[in-house]
Amino acid sequence: MERAIQVGDRVVKNPKTWQPNDFDAWGRGQGIGIVVEPPFPLDPSEVDVRWSGGRCFEAVAGLLSAQPDRPNLDIARNYSA
Repeated sequence: MERAIQVGDRVVKNPKTWQPNDFDAWGRGQGIGIVVEPPFPLDPSEVDVRWSGGRCFEAVAGLLSAQPDRPNLDIARNYSA
């Protein structure tokens, strides 16, 4: 059984289940995102993800865990402060 996505996890979009929307043009779903604490409680099927272009609420079904051996130095550099 796969572990549920949690705050702090690194994720990528699942190309098989991704549902595009207008925020994709702003960088939604590009590269590796980090699951962050949402500003208010979300449905268990959703998480708050910080992509390089900003934050978006995402359906868990549209995400995959990022490979741990593929660090994204841009994200680490931008959000380490």
